[in-house]
Amino acid sequence: MKQVKVKWLLFIVIALFVAGCSNNQASSGNKSTSAAQKDGGTLNIAFQSEPTTLDPQITGNSSVKDAARNIYEGLVIFDSKGNVEPDLAEKIDISEDKKVYTFQLRKGVKFHNGKEMTADDVEASINRWIKLSSLGKTNFVGAQVKKTGDYTVELHLKTPNVNTLALLADPIPAAAIFPKEIIEKAPAEGATEFVGTGPFKVKEWKKNQYITLERFKDYSSKGRKIKKTPHVDEIKISFLSDESTRISGITAGQFDIALGVSSDNAAQIESTQNVKNKLAPGGFIGLFYNTQEGFFSDLNARKAVNAAINAKDILSSSYGDSDYYELTSSIVNKKFPNYYSEAGKEEYNQHDEKKARSYLKKAGYSGQELRLLTSRDYQDQYNTAVIVQQELEKIGVKVKLEVYDWATFTDKVNDPKAWDIYPVDWAARSTIFQGFWTSGGAPVEKSTKYLDKIKAAASVKDARPAIDATQKYVWEELPFTLIGHKVNINAVSTNVKGYDFNLGPVFYNVSVNK
Repeated sequence: MKQVKVKWLLFIVIALFVAGCSNNQASSGNKSTSAAQKDGGTLNIAFQSEPTTLDPQITGNSSVKDAARNIYEGLVIFDSKGNVEPDLAEKIDISEDKKVYTFQLRKGVKFHNGKEMTADDVEASINRWIKLSSLGKTNFVGAQVKKTGDYTVELHLKTPNVNTLALLADPIPAAAIFPKEIIEKAPAEGATEFVGTGPFKVKEWKKNQYITLERFKDYSSKGRKIKKTPHVDEIKISFLSDESTRISGITAGQFDIALGVSSDNAAQIESTQNVKNKLAPGGFIGLFYNTQEGFFSDLNARKAVNAAINAKDILSSSYGDSDYYELTSSIVNKKFPNYYSEAGKEEYNQHDEKKARSYLKKAGYSGQELRLLTSRDYQDQYNTAVIVQQELEKIGVKVKLEVYDWATFTDKVNDPKAWDIYPVDWAARSTIFQGFWTSGGAPVEKSTKYLDKIKAAASVKDARPAIDATQKYVWEELPFTLIGHKVNINAVSTNVKGYDFNLGPVFYNVSVNK
């Protein structure tokens, strides 16, 4: 085997992050010096919804990711520019055929329960992630991690994958390292013991109210390029689905950070003396179909909805000013040009009522009521659902809008008999590697053949035909209808130092200087 420096290995794959991340208006926590920051105190954060679990391996839920990335760590991590750097791994070797990745682990890393992390824990954790996570199931079929020493593991791939290390670094669903004994007894629905190696550990989870994390006194990122410094004694995450409550809380000084500010309220935040908006590249919002059961198993039914909707009307309703959204047919935002594709764009934003009715007739629609799921916990998704309901009713479709809290919504989506269609937004990604088009509606197998061709490419440049083919598949088969891209807005107190946004808010380098 030859040793390959991680940054150069993935330069072509993820260098495109640089352009996107440079547009992030949040300050970089890695650039804040501890001398300029005050240690101690509590960081109070208002979340839009309660995490469904604190097991980040099994879900793409943003609330889970935003809380769990303070608790757990992975073998590798993204830096602020999107490069992959070692984290719990100290060194990485890659075989000539690019099928075997050898990770030398850091020694002396402690779990929150006091146990030292070893290869046994990594082997058990990554193998579970491969088996259960959407990223693992879609990208690592037949792959396996094997312990080769107390502090050495090998990842064996069936075929080379140009995105391997980027996938392991991705925070959602995260390839988080747990103690082996917890992994072995954890049900597929999610671990019930939340023990990691991260800067903070779980102190208390009071259901429907808050989660409190406390600083892990034995934590150290010594020797790592990406520093994680737990300045505050505690992080208290409160669950407040009502945006007005989150905003009034941060403007009154009750909270230091409030997530999920809508564009409607961005001006109010900016007019507040001690609070400012932090903008970051957002992901896309899409309308997902249940292609496995019911009316939308017929492609013509999906084409009817796709032809009917007006993307601009939906986006302006959900995000207001055009500064906060972008009309685009590409899964990946144009800020990430290596994976940006306009293949199939003729199917985007048609708002053609006549064509929609024609597809409805072909699908044999007979007046049945369709279930449109949504949650008020995410206002943009709710607004999207309302407009979609109105637009479908215009073409003669009966639509029942079912509104739930986020936890119930997630449970419903996991039951294919409980829904027909729903809108949801996905966090920003710079590559096409995750199975977001399999989000509860379309079988993984349908997208795998497209993803496999991307993975097998020697470089992103060589993958261009496969990238376009994947994009075209989405528009031809419509596992979902892409509506457009958004901009993330979070409110941050001017007392907060070290706040960062890297595929989601980062809290572990934050201090509260009151």
